[in-house]
Parts: sequence; C-alpha cells; structure tokens
Amino acid sequence: MDIILKNGTIPIYEQVYQQLKRQIMDNTLQGDDELPSIRSLAKSLDISVITVKKAYELLVNSQLAYSIPGKGFYVATVDLKLKQSEITKKIEEELTQLDLLATSYDLSLQDIFERRMTDDSL
Repeated sequence: MDIILKNGTIPIYEQVYQQLKRQIMDNTLQGDDELPSIRSLAKSLDISVITVKKAYELLVNSQLAYSIPGKGFYVATVDLKLKQSEITKKIEEELTQLDLLATSYDLSLQDIFERRMTDDSL
C-alpha cells in the first residue's frame, strides 16, 4: 500500500483518506481486503495514531470501509454507481481547473476540443 505524505495545506489525515479512497476506487484495494492496523499504519507513515484513526473514520463514513470490533478495518465492497459517481466528480473537478487555465489564455475548453479533433483527423 503506497501512501505518500506531503507538507502543505492539506491535513495529513485527509491525504491518507484520499489516497486510500483512490486505491479503493481503482481496485488496488478490493472489497474485504484488510487495512493495516491503525498503529502499524501510523508507525509506517511516522504519524499519529489519532491521524490514522481520523482517516479510517472518514473511510467508514464514506462507506468505503467497515470495522469489525477487535479485528480491524476492512475495505467495503463499493457499488459500481458510487464508483462512477466518484469518478465523474473527479473528472468534473479536473475539467473546472482546465477551464480556468484555458480561460486565463482566452481560450475555451470547446476551442481546445475542436482543435484536438481537427488535429487528430489530419
């Protein structure tokens, strides 16, 4: 399980949550896979147990994981509609950023897509 933490404005628990979420959504982590214990993940990332606990709680609240008392946390089986919804949301966020970039150069995304279609047909 790869988790890379960066110093910056995004809280560590949010980085852990987002990276685990991404691994669940792209099937790197699959339904009923056991997640590392809170203590072992905290130790391997050199972060607080409380930070990992908060990230795991976000996964549970997002229905991406579940816990079995005394046993640990496991990846939930994710509904295809939820996956598609999350992927669509991510693409929309990326498109918004691209639209802002294009606008800063007095272009629209439609202009860029049309140029791309024209260039591909040559």
